[in-house]
Amino acid sequence: MAKKSTKKFQKNHLKRTIEQRKVVQAYNKKIVKGNKKRVRYEDNSETAQQPRIVNKKDPVLGDTSAKELFSSAGGAANVDEAFPKKKGGKKRKQADETEGSPDDVADFTQFLDQEDQEMLNANNSGDDSDQDDDEDIDDEDILGGSDSEDERSLKKAKAVGNEKEELTRKHVAKWKKALIEDKSLRALKRAAVAFRSAVHVGNDPSETANFKYSITDPEVYNDVITLVLAEFPEVLNYHIPISTNASGRRTVTTNTKKYHQLAPLLKSLSNNILKLLSDLNDSKTVSAVLTASDKLLPYFASFRKFIKEFIKAVVDVWSTSPDESSRLAAWIVIRSTAESGDKGMLELCMKTSYAGMVKNCRHTSVHTLPLINFMKNTAATLYSLDAEVSYQTAFDYIRQLAIHLRNSVVQKTKDSYKTVYNWQYIHSLDFWRRVLSFHCDVEKEQAAGSESPLRPLIYPLVQVTLGTMRLIPAAQYFPLRFNLFRSLVDLSRDVDVYIPLLPVITELLTSTTVTKFAKPSTLRPFDFEHNIRANTAYLGTRVYQNGVCEQIVDCIIEFYGLYSKNIAFPELIVPCVITLKRYARRKDRLQTVDIPQKKGKKGKKVSKNENYKFHKQLLEVVEKLEVNSKFIQEKRKNVEFAPGSQAMVNAFLADLSWEKTPLGQYLKVQREIREEKLRVLRESLKNEDQKTKEDIEDDRIDDENDDSEEEFDLGDDSEQEGAHVEDDEDSDSDSE
Repeated sequence: MAKKSTKKFQKNHLKRTIEQRKVVQAYNKKIVKGNKKRVRYEDNSETAQQPRIVNKKDPVLGDTSAKELFSSAGGAANVDEAFPKKKGGKKRKQADETEGSPDDVADFTQFLDQEDQEMLNANNSGDDSDQDDDEDIDDEDILGGSDSEDERSLKKAKAVGNEKEELTRKHVAKWKKALIEDKSLRALKRAAVAFRSAVHVGNDPSETANFKYSITDPEVYNDVITLVLAEFPEVLNYHIPISTNASGRRTVTTNTKKYHQLAPLLKSLSNNILKLLSDLNDSKTVSAVLTASDKLLPYFASFRKFIKEFIKAVVDVWSTSPDESSRLAAWIVIRSTAESGDKGMLELCMKTSYAGMVKNCRHTSVHTLPLINFMKNTAATLYSLDAEVSYQTAFDYIRQLAIHLRNSVVQKTKDSYKTVYNWQYIHSLDFWRRVLSFHCDVEKEQAAGSESPLRPLIYPLVQVTLGTMRLIPAAQYFPLRFNLFRSLVDLSRDVDVYIPLLPVITELLTSTTVTKFAKPSTLRPFDFEHNIRANTAYLGTRVYQNGVCEQIVDCIIEFYGLYSKNIAFPELIVPCVITLKRYARRKDRLQTVDIPQKKGKKGKKVSKNENYKFHKQLLEVVEKLEVNSKFIQEKRKNVEFAPGSQAMVNAFLADLSWEKTPLGQYLKVQREIREEKLRVLRESLKNEDQKTKEDIEDDRIDDENDDSEEEFDLGDDSEQEGAHVEDDEDSDSDSE
């Protein structure tokens, strides 16, 4: 057991003694380092004197161990001379004299020896052990394991005016042969140095001043890029094999001598691949880089900062590239990274892909919608890899959408609704609908034998979507309502959940857009699929009114088409049939229209039916619903089970296709008609956009020397023709 005096010394003086010894040792090391380079010569002497180097063993402390220092009787005195004590009171002085004796400090000699050795090791090691992943790796670091001839040639090239060696195809062919036949590490490292020079071709000369090779021939450039992308994965796998565990995760052993030897090469290769990917424009080369990167990812797994930047770059290709092959190659890399990585890597892929999708769906048109749907469909498949990570990520983002909606309702500002009524928010709602439809599908759950962990998120998503649809009931945002209505219909069909959507549509029958007499217009039909907001030019026109009426009819048929085989169909249609009959059969509801006459005479007033065609369509829908209701009643006459038998209820008409029901046949025909109209509309939009671009270019050429503004005014024309791409930030307070 330690003495009392020993404990006092440890408490009052041990820390100060160690700190002082550190200061003295650091000072002695600086003196030794400086005097090694210092040589003194006598004045007017024929020969120079030998340089005097201070011995590392200082007479006071130097490298003397703590045991040697305190072993002699004068050890304490030597310590006092080397470390003058601070001025203190009498009590402090007496404590020092008592506790600093050799007997008291004898127990600490071994501790101080160990501490002394740790301090020396720390000072010698420095801060070079921890390197950043983004640290620039020069050619010497990459060639660290090469032969002495390579090192000498590289240093000679840097010493003589930064001269570079011109890379030829013979060099590349030689390396290729060595890589294929011998799996040579020497050729691998030299090819990595050449790859670095190729990636930085065209950069500022100051950035490439220390590079070994110079590349001026385009063929040599292509050979170097092709060699690295094609041969590097195979050679690295030969020296450092990739192993795959039971869960499909690909890993490499990083604690081997071979991996540490190739670590500088891997760091340089990762940075150069990232730069190459950001600079490329050719789709074939981008696909080749992505394919090779997928094979090399296990070697870069320990470079976490690079992985984050790399995933961002790949997501950028996946979300913006106009080439389909590049998008598919990028998605393969994202999917492979998510599958073979840990949970942190999977979460990174989920969040980055979602952010890339939201960022690039701000402007939606007939040209961009296919790419947006591709992003939503592919990104939704990531959430089947891990239920825990998927639920937490989806919960956080759906909650964020709910917070945006709540703020738009609570904040009584003019533009508060803009955070919700835009394409990014609408596509986000539809994306999470697709995620839930994909993972909560009834057939998949039956095959798995259990419900999906994401099923509890259906209710909050439906509530947020319904709240968004009714946030602003103005006619200007009817297209937004129809888009979200179809999204919820798809969700209800896939997850087998009843969503009360009928009131959202039938309440539009009382809108002035449907009830009031519309003015004639020569505008083209409005595109409800690629718009969430109607232009001011369309409001109150016959074209927009007819479009809204068609959408109402289609939505009612789509909703009841989900339950065309359901045993409770006759009871489900009762509210709809009553509402539609009540509206369609009120033929006495006429509007009085003034017809102006000549000057000085009184005008006439004529009564006209508000929308006879729409009334006829509603009665036709009622007829189809009643026919299907009779069909279900005939089928359930012989039913012998009670409504409480859920299994038997679900099995009712399970073998019958919905297309063979009366309502299903009618719905199938209406879908074909609608698809044909959309096809014609898309073609006209594309042709019009192309013609508009050509006209603008022709007008620009013709008006180069003309300052007149009347001949080149696109504002009024584009508004009258109803451009299909609207600005989400624009608003019309009068229409609201």
